[in-house]
Amino acid sequence: MSHAEGETVVSSLKSSGKRYYAWLAFIGLGFLIGGYGVLVTLIEGTSVLGITGQVPWGILISTYVFFALLSTGICIGITSLSSVFGMERYEPLVKRGVLLSLITLAAGGAVIMAGLGQPVRAIPAMVLSPNPSAPMWWMIVLYSVYGGALVAEFVLIDRVDDPPRRLSRTVAVVALIAPILAGATLGAIFGTAEARPYYGGLFASVFLLVTAVASGVALITAVTVIERKLSSATEAVVSEELITRTLGKYLGVATAAVFLVTGLRHAYGLTATNEALATAHQQMLFGGTGLWAVGIGMGVGLLVPMVLMAVPRTRTVGGVLAASVLVLVGMFVSRLEFVLGGQVVALTNDPSNQFPIASYAPSAAELAIVVMGFALFAGLYTAGRALFDLDELPHHEEDTMSHTTHVPDGGETDE
Repeated sequence: MSHAEGETVVSSLKSSGKRYYAWLAFIGLGFLIGGYGVLVTLIEGTSVLGITGQVPWGILISTYVFFALLSTGICIGITSLSSVFGMERYEPLVKRGVLLSLITLAAGGAVIMAGLGQPVRAIPAMVLSPNPSAPMWWMIVLYSVYGGALVAEFVLIDRVDDPPRRLSRTVAVVALIAPILAGATLGAIFGTAEARPYYGGLFASVFLLVTAVASGVALITAVTVIERKLSSATEAVVSEELITRTLGKYLGVATAAVFLVTGLRHAYGLTATNEALATAHQQMLFGGTGLWAVGIGMGVGLLVPMVLMAVPRTRTVGGVLAASVLVLVGMFVSRLEFVLGGQVVALTNDPSNQFPIASYAPSAAELAIVVMGFALFAGLYTAGRALFDLDELPHHEEDTMSHTTHVPDGGETDE
């Protein structure tokens, strides 16, 4: 993208006036709040977090899972459909999708690193003391490969004129396979914890990948619709039909799939002969957490969007935006439900429930770090929108050649 094009994008953003500067101020406030959380955690360590010996994973873990699977879902569910499988209708979403995948991956990484207390010590340990037998080590490796592939894919689209299709396809395939494996490995981290059957064992990887696609489709749809409302350039590239018919129906099907697997997971848990598993599901669904786990996670975040997308009258541009936002809210809540659900009952076999049910409440430092993650996401995307033309379509050598017609005298003319 040329410098002049960059200036045009910045000018279009600034032309929105007070809204643009209010948005920047909102992001800055998020960074200030997040800075407090990060600073307090660095100074005092993980003692300022709301986690305990029985609940060692809290909202920072669930927020990391939320962002990481957003990135995974965008690549698997949207960008790969064009870059790998050649579905041209998704081309207007590819460049924006790759950038969103990179940014959500970065936001998730920032949240989890801030929650370590001493990330400066943790990073060298990951490199100098690798443990290939641990799923977490493989997750880090695979997400690193995935991040590199995303950078390469974005550079090919933004900086290389008509890159070879074979090279672009190879990079896109890596950017598809790596997140699938990384997402499955993330599920294995939970699923291999045999003492916590709530996570679902082998089913955890499948469950997380299915929900990843739904959340990824919701995020790129919401961002695209908002930009389409604010930018004539985006409106020219992204048709209303792509929003309402393609993405709207896609979101409805993906939400229905998540609703099904979530319902099956809870039905199995409630009827399980494993007392710890059944107790965990009872606590999460009918205890104090049920109001948000079921009401927001399943009702607002799955059932309402599914109905909105199933009815043609509400599958408008505004309806698709509303459904996408609701899915994202529901997914954020569901990630917390999933993480906490495996920790609410004692780790030991306790059929008489002699041990109390664990409770958890996020601390101010944790909530501040979560705010920092969302501020980082918003800030990076705002900067990316100012620096790059995200409405640019991918181009390849073969694409250029396919639009020329040879004539008998040896010349050629454009179709």
